[in-house]
Amino acid sequence: MPKYPKNYKDVEYYVPGRKRRIAGSTKATSDFLALVHLDHPDATIFQLREIITNGTLFVQNPEAVSVLNAHIVAGYGNYVPAWNY
Repeated sequence: MPKYPKNYKDVEYYVPGRKRRIAGSTKATSDFLALVHLDHPDATIFQLREIITNGTLFVQNPEAVSVLNAHIVAGYGNYVPAWNY
């Protein structure tokens, strides 16, 4: 087993204008967010959060919600992400 640093995450999320990461997640969560974004390419971060927290559309993914919440706290709730799968 490789030894990872404390608070290690597979994928790190950054926003324009900041050098430090605002959130981290596993690769599976990153792929999930990218697929939801591909289904709704014009959706903002706020709208993506509403889509994935809707229980009739998706199973709850707390890690994905925390990534989107970190973007909202950073002030990028109205930002349309450019996530690729």
